[in-house]
Amino acid sequence: MSEESRTGYPEPSNKEVFILHVNDQNIEFILTRNSLGATDLYPIHYCWNIVSMAPSCLPNMSKEKLLTILKEALKVYKCSGIRDLEKNAKSLIEFDF
Repeated sequence: MSEESRTGYPEPSNKEVFILHVNDQNIEFILTRNSLGATDLYPIHYCWNIVSMAPSCLPNMSKEKLLTILKEALKVYKCSGIRDLEKNAKSLIEFDF
């Protein structure tokens, strides 16, 4: 994700967009990822934080349930997607939401 800079040109940001499709509706999450201290067992260690979520809930589902689904999806995604098994095996993720 990029943001407008003072020069008017897009600049990279630390924000990532995830779209979760639930009950025939797309939920857009904007997240940031903060690095945490690496360990011998997990050299890749970071924490996801939510910047925004739209919509914040669905008619038949609470915000808490949507966040639980997002956490489950991010646990599978891990560091760089389901196909990067080697990197994902070395990663530990946490959530600040």
